Amino acid sequence: MFEDIDATLTPIIGPKGVAALYRRSLFLCMSTHPDYAERYKGLAAAMNLTQLRSLLSEQEKTDAVMFSEQLLKTFYELLATLIGRSLAARLLLDVWGNFLSGPAPQDTPQ
Repeated sequence: MFEDIDATLTPIIGPKGVAALYRRSLFLCMSTHPDYAERYKGLAAAMNLTQLRSLLSEQEKTDAVMFSEQLLKTFYELLATLIGRSLAARLLLDVWGNFLSGPAPQDTPQ
């Protein structure tokens, strides 16, 4: 989802703006959940989504899902604080829609 968020927001707030929101979101997640701090401290240096994906894959599924959800929620809340909830929701509507719709169903041979 962060790849889609990055692609959606970069033309509007620029790559540095998206990266700054991402880093701030990480910092806030780690400060409110100290158990995340040790595991994810290496992510704060840059918006490296490959590294995030790799670290999440090393965690227990429950922990990875909880951290991912918290990170996305924090990112959205920061964005909403800056530009308002309505605009943030409109900007990310396609991202949420693509995520919630899931992959396209496969045709099954009959």
